[in-house]
Amino acid sequence: MSDDLSQELKDLIINVIAYSNISVPAQKDVRFERLGLNRGFISSIYKIILDDNRTFVSKITDDKQSEMMNSLHNRELEFYQWLSGCTDAAADPDSKLLKFYGGKRCGLEPGILILNDLSPRIGVQPNYVSGYAPDLVFQIVKGIVSYQSVYLSSGKELSDGYHIRSVNERGSRDALFDRKLAWMSADHKRLIKEWSTPDSLYSIYTEIPESVVGVSKVLVHVDLWPGNMLFERTGDDTHLLAFLDWQTFQIGNPLLDIASVIGLCMTTEGRRAHTEGILQLYVDAMERRRGGFKKPFEITIDKARTLLSSALRWPCVSITYAIERSNDDVEKEGEEMSPLSIRLKELMKDVLNNVAPVHFSSDWRRGRSAVDILPRRRLLPCSPLRTS
Repeated sequence: MSDDLSQELKDLIINVIAYSNISVPAQKDVRFERLGLNRGFISSIYKIILDDNRTFVSKITDDKQSEMMNSLHNRELEFYQWLSGCTDAAADPDSKLLKFYGGKRCGLEPGILILNDLSPRIGVQPNYVSGYAPDLVFQIVKGIVSYQSVYLSSGKELSDGYHIRSVNERGSRDALFDRKLAWMSADHKRLIKEWSTPDSLYSIYTEIPESVVGVSKVLVHVDLWPGNMLFERTGDDTHLLAFLDWQTFQIGNPLLDIASVIGLCMTTEGRRAHTEGILQLYVDAMERRRGGFKKPFEITIDKARTLLSSALRWPCVSITYAIERSNDDVEKEGEEMSPLSIRLKELMKDVLNNVAPVHFSSDWRRGRSAVDILPRRRLLPCSPLRTS
C-alpha cells in the first residue's frame, strides 16, 4: 500500500517515536501504510511498522490547515497528555481509550499523535441507522463511566474548551429544512436553529441544571457518534474496542455522551424501552466508583433523568448532520420517511414533552442559556424518562 508521505514527514514521525524512548530500527526498515483513506476529519492516519511485533498509528495534520483545525489537533494532544498522567486509566478493565506514546503540537510544522495500533482487531462496524442492540449500548455506557471516573479521580484539570466550541451544524440543518418535511413545524426549525448556535451548543455541553446539586462536571467526549468508536467481532458478538478523536472534548454534563449514543444510535423503540435501564446502569456504576473520586458526585436516578432531559437536545442537532451524510438512511418500501428522520421526529417529541423549567447556574457569562428557548412544559409522568 502506498504511504504518500514525504521523507520530511517520515522523519518527524520517527523523531516523535524515538523521543518517547521507543527503540527505532534503521529508517530504511521502517514502513508506513495509509489507513482509512476516507477517515480522519483533521488528520491523515498512518500505520507505522517498526518490526513484526511493534506497530503504531500516527495522526498527522496538513501543514496548510486553518488555525481552527490546528487548534483541534492541539486540543486532542492536550487530552492525551493529560491521560498519560492518569495511572487509573490503564488499570481499568472497562477503559476503551487508546494508549498514547507521544505527540507534537501544530505550529510551524504539522502536528503528530502516536497511538497504539488496533487495526488488526477492527471488525465490521455496526449499522447505527438500523439501531445498536441494547447490549452494545450497555458496553458503551460502561466505557463512558470509565473515562468519567478517571477524570473525577485524577485531581488534574483540563482546560476550558470554549475557544473551539464545536463545528456549527448549520449546513446540514439548512439542507434538512429544504426537504420541507411535513412533520417539522416552524417551532421545530426555530429550536434546532437556536440549539445549533456555537454558544447554545457550548451551554448544552457544559452546563448542569441548578436543580442537580452535588454532581460535578465531568470529562465528556461531545462527538460520540459511530465514526468515533471502533468495534471488533468475536464469533457472533460485537464488542466496543475504543473511543477515538478527542478534539472537541469538554468538561460538562455527565449525561451528554449517553444522550449522544441513545439519541443517534438506538431506534426510537429501543431508546424508549431501555433508557431507564441505561440510566440505572450508569448510576450504579458511578456509585460503586465514587469512593475514589476527588470531586463530589452524588448521582441519583432522578438527577440522571434531569441531566439526560437537558442533554438530549444535542442529538437533535447532531442527527441533522447524520441524515445528510449517511448513505444507509433511505426510506424503506412503503414508508415516507427515512429511519433517521423518524428518529429525529420522535426524539424531538420526547424532548419537548419532557422538558421542565430548568435553570442553569449564573456563572455562565457568554449570553443567555440555550435552555431559555425551550417551552416550559411539565415533566410527564408517563414519559420515557420517568417510570414512576
